[in-house]
Amino acid sequence: MNPRKYVDFKLYLTRPEGGGCQVSLLPTQEVGETITPVTVAADKGPSADQLPYLAAKSITLRQLVQFGKGLANWLLPEGTIRSLFTEALKRAGNAGGVRLRLVIADHCLKNWPWEYVYFDPLGGPDSMRGFLALEPRVSLVRHEPLPFPHPEPVATNAGLRDLRMLVAAASPKNLNPLQVDSEVSTIKQALAGFQVEGVKIAIDTVMDATPPEVEQALRGANSTYLFHFVGHGVSESSSDPFTRGATKEEGYLFFLEDKATKSQAKVKADDLARYLHPAGVRLAVMGACFSGNRSERYPWDSIAGAFAARGIPSTVAMQYEIFDTLAIRFAQAFYSSLSSGLSLDEAMSFGRLAMYREIATELDSVAKADWGVPVLYSRLSNGILFPEFAERDTTTAKQIRMAIQQTVDTIETTGEVTGIEAKLENGSYNVVQKVGVVKGKLTGAEGRA
Repeated sequence: MNPRKYVDFKLYLTRPEGGGCQVSLLPTQEVGETITPVTVAADKGPSADQLPYLAAKSITLRQLVQFGKGLANWLLPEGTIRSLFTEALKRAGNAGGVRLRLVIADHCLKNWPWEYVYFDPLGGPDSMRGFLALEPRVSLVRHEPLPFPHPEPVATNAGLRDLRMLVAAASPKNLNPLQVDSEVSTIKQALAGFQVEGVKIAIDTVMDATPPEVEQALRGANSTYLFHFVGHGVSESSSDPFTRGATKEEGYLFFLEDKATKSQAKVKADDLARYLHPAGVRLAVMGACFSGNRSERYPWDSIAGAFAARGIPSTVAMQYEIFDTLAIRFAQAFYSSLSSGLSLDEAMSFGRLAMYREIATELDSVAKADWGVPVLYSRLSNGILFPEFAERDTTTAKQIRMAIQQTVDTIETTGEVTGIEAKLENGSYNVVQKVGVVKGKLTGAEGRA
């Protein structure tokens, strides 16, 4: 089965005076563009009152649908932009896809969980297929607007068989304590004995990490392909020494200055990126605290932006807390997909579907929505993180793509979304069961699924 080819649908978002959202469709050969930006008032968008419930995993399915529709009103406003998106998805067909690339220029808009946007191009009664993040033909990508060329990973000359992953963890004494041991254990559990189609992920961990230790661990060109940080992060405003009277926003990560006292060492995200890029890091995963409690003052984007500006091709962050079991499912599916030759877009889709098992049986029951927690930041033009694997026609890649295609076909014919259950066995990610999730339609009037 051939790779799914995605058409870029580039949306430029900023906040107009008075609030709300202003969106423009940027030019692409396949789609076109809009001439006049569309402004949508704040009261047409999502309700900020629902954000605490979403973060606390106490939002109901009814509330989540309405919240997602508000996001869609901002992101895909009725009229030309919404019509062009619907047409692009129609032209892509079941074998293609649309990459919904969000170029967000305002920190306030970056704080919204766009991964829960709800819009059903087919119309009809509400159903789970309206959540675009669960539609395999749609890839949601946050694109940092930066005045730098887009990165393109270059294939190594030698065959790539070992993907080294560095996990750095730190919890300074003066900051809120973190369960770093538990999170590192989760990562190790997810990738224990990992070997897919002859490709291995070798995990090196640096606990109570100090900046010199991390720097040393990242020594050597193409020494590290995957980087995961467990710890605290923050974004702060400071004066810009190059522009009088101006301020700038910078992201910081907290390591340890001294292991004995566990005193903190605050490291600029840009400084860390200086080590990540020469080491060959292609994917950075940020598992810092407060990632589930974003605000205007603490935009994760300054950290992801620093990585992007230094040429790190992609960053994945969890915007809310996530259950360990679901984190394991996502990690296994995501990394198995990448090492089998799938694109970032396909890997994110498979990771979400592997997390997705069941929903609330009643509209007013608490929604199970961890599938929207992972966030992909990337400036890659085609989503190919490992070109070394992209041309391989592996058994695992065929299985994963077939499972995803079955989900696409199911959505098309029945309107149902299916979760994917699979196991990592003997160097292959075997799909053992696909679970039909939605039985019937969601209707607000009847209050049932």
